[in-house]
Amino acid sequence: MPGDQSPRREGPWPDALVRGTRFEVIPVPGIIATVAAHLPPGMRVSVTASRKHGLDATLAAARALAEQGYVAIPHLAARQIADEAELQRILDDLASSGVQELFVIAGDAPHPAGDFEGSLHLLEAMGTSGRSFEIGVGAYPEGHPFAPSEAESMRLLQEKARYASVLVTQLCFDAGALLDWVRRLREHGVRTPVRPGIAGPTDVARLLRIGARVGVGPSLRLLTRQGSGIRHLLGPGGWSPDTLLEELAPSFADPRYGLEGLHVYTFNAVEASAAWWHSGDGRRGGDESPAVSR
Repeated sequence: MPGDQSPRREGPWPDALVRGTRFEVIPVPGIIATVAAHLPPGMRVSVTASRKHGLDATLAAARALAEQGYVAIPHLAARQIADEAELQRILDDLASSGVQELFVIAGDAPHPAGDFEGSLHLLEAMGTSGRSFEIGVGAYPEGHPFAPSEAESMRLLQEKARYASVLVTQLCFDAGALLDWVRRLREHGVRTPVRPGIAGPTDVARLLRIGARVGVGPSLRLLTRQGSGIRHLLGPGGWSPDTLLEELAPSFADPRYGLEGLHVYTFNAVEASAAWWHSGDGRRGGDESPAVSR
């Protein structure tokens, strides 16, 4: 992204892979202190929105992160916003807090709180708000429990891409499945950069629990299936993203795919994700890893 000054991991990955990478957190009590303890100011931090924690928690965390020098990226869930008046108040407040980027999703509420049925409706309203933000929208290469068919999902994504500077995918575990989807996306004329969503280092039980909830498809189930060709992605300590990134790295260097940075789902295990990123390779340890520019 033009003007991106966030600290970058050095090492074997293409610049397009590390540029603009962000770390996603859940706005629970204490998360701001946790981020401050493990990620340096200037890093990009995305803040989720959910029914459980509410949109107010997302917005408060984003404001606090921005005040401490982070590039805060709050999620706006369309189904949690009542109407255009509330949307305008939110956008005005975020802009005055120094927030410059948003991630727009439909949200997991079974029924909308007001006028916005989905993310496209919210994006259309934002376009007339008088406020300008960099906007990311969600993409689901393996589908989603609440998403329509692939054909309808692709049509909606074509519409949403008109408002977006980047498409951020759900959790990815299968490089082949992700790249096949990106190729189909480009064949449908969508040229918006794609930011793959990956899980930060964690244990397999947590991956399976969260993956089932957010609708990650066959690639997650393959991780635990005996004889699976992608079980090599699991190390002795559980999940580490490095092997997956080794498989994806050549495509980041290929402009035809238009891949840009990572969206790291930390599940609030910020310390583990930060240690992995800053070490250069969390599985080998810092002595054998390249330094990180802060």
